[in-house]
Amino acid sequence: MRECIRRAGCIGLMILCFAVLTGCSLFAKDEGSKVVMQLSDYYDVPDGKALIIIDETVYDKYALFADGMTYIDLDTVLEMYSHRFFPVESENTLYFTTPTAVYDFTPDSKHFECNGEPSEANVPIVKKLGGMYYVATAFLEQLGITYRFEDNPARLLITYSKDQFLCMDAKTDTPIRAGKDLQADRIKELKTGDRLRVIDGGGIRENGFIKVQSEDGVRGYALQDDLGESYYADPEFAPYKEEEYTHIDVDGRIYLGWQLMYTTDNVGILKEHLAAAPEVNVVSPTWFFLDGTNGEFISYASHEYMDYAHEKGVSVWATYKNDTIEGHFSCTEDSHTILSSTTKRRAMIDSIMDTVREYGLDGINIDFEMLKLDSGVYFVQFLRELSVRCRLNNIVLSVDNYIPEAYNAYYDIKEQGKIVDYVVIMGYDQHTAGLGESGSVSSLDWFTNALTATVELAPPERVVMGVPFYTRLWREENGGNVAVEATIGMRETSGTISGKELTWRESNGQYYSEWSKKGKLYRIWIEDEESLKRKADASRAAGVKGLAAWKLGDETPGTWELLKDYLENDHSAECALPPED
Repeated sequence: MRECIRRAGCIGLMILCFAVLTGCSLFAKDEGSKVVMQLSDYYDVPDGKALIIIDETVYDKYALFADGMTYIDLDTVLEMYSHRFFPVESENTLYFTTPTAVYDFTPDSKHFECNGEPSEANVPIVKKLGGMYYVATAFLEQLGITYRFEDNPARLLITYSKDQFLCMDAKTDTPIRAGKDLQADRIKELKTGDRLRVIDGGGIRENGFIKVQSEDGVRGYALQDDLGESYYADPEFAPYKEEEYTHIDVDGRIYLGWQLMYTTDNVGILKEHLAAAPEVNVVSPTWFFLDGTNGEFISYASHEYMDYAHEKGVSVWATYKNDTIEGHFSCTEDSHTILSSTTKRRAMIDSIMDTVREYGLDGINIDFEMLKLDSGVYFVQFLRELSVRCRLNNIVLSVDNYIPEAYNAYYDIKEQGKIVDYVVIMGYDQHTAGLGESGSVSSLDWFTNALTATVELAPPERVVMGVPFYTRLWREENGGNVAVEATIGMRETSGTISGKELTWRESNGQYYSEWSKKGKLYRIWIEDEESLKRKADASRAAGVKGLAAWKLGDETPGTWELLKDYLENDHSAECALPPED
């Protein structure tokens, strides 16, 4: 027995000596497969393309890789970064607008224009492949987008999220493997201290492996035991920040009165209106009407008018209309012809800016009504391009809008609220002759709903709310025929309703009256001080910048004083009650 034990001990000693001599350990860690898989095989990126990794996610589209530059497809750029790239297929051009510049890019050309001036880049800024536009990352970087490029294979690492991310550092030299197994091929060798991003929450842990991504975008699996404690870190690159649009902020509140003008002899009416309404600090005369489809305007502007307004400390934001004055223009079709053509659209902008310089205008008021759905994107692009010219020349840009509803969403009040100085809402014409139904010009509940919808789309400090200085007298005949008997200014209303019984309608925030005459029913919802004070109070509560009125001269004495009081002071308790008899 002792001999057996002695022999066993000798054998064990021999094995131990052999292990020492050969540098082996009976208890060595299994290092697994040492086979290295090439990243080009692991990612299998097609020639001429680059893998896109956004934060910790492999994107489902490739970038183009050409001329030593990476290019991101336009759909991705529009969705993730800026919706202000504007492709026009018929012109084979991609337009891009910033707060102070308008770029024109021809695909696959190094030549481009910025604010009408020719320029040249080292490589094409825009490429086109398979009908899709692609934008160079170098250009996007100038707009605040940051990225990192790695090659072999080409891959683009983009930081998008502002959130911190989960990290672990390598405690020792260890590989990232292609799978959750020691026998999986190695795809990257980590050094002690290398930081890894834990992706997909680490994935489903198997065999002690955790899912990670290296700082150069290699994704795979590492042994969790080879990694330190997890912690949160800030993004490696500065996240994208949307370019900021500056605005002209008028001191105090805005009290804007539109003036209907069809003559250049108009300073006399301005003097009359301002004398009756000293609270008005902005006038918008309808001076310019589109004429034909080349972007030219019929003008009723007056230097004498400008001089008097400025003498009184009143700003002039001239109104530019796509109107049918003198039958020269179709609001719907001719507007589309101009807006959808870059050449015509920019000729119109040039015409506008020429009149701004000629007359020394303080601002522009765009009133383009009855546009069709297809014109919407071109109208917004027109406003972007016009806003650049206004911003560079310190000119106020305001835009008139219908109240926001689903059918007119293409006017894009949300975008207007970012790019123009003031979004003006025409809070009237709730019921018009074409509806075939009688009703209020601007009931309080309708007006308040419009306010709420507007300030959800545009910052309230960028909003001016329009109120009516008129109402409509409706005539209804047997058989249901409904027609507008007359459109009546506030000054004339008292004569129309003299001797008639009035009823206060709380939801309308208005007095109502009806009477019969010669077998016909007449109905009227009255715009007066009681209705207007409630609209002004609702506007105050919404925090809007000011009030506008259509139109100067139709109001009764003291109306502007009342509007100013109710916009600037809280009268909500009074407005919640019916008027005192």
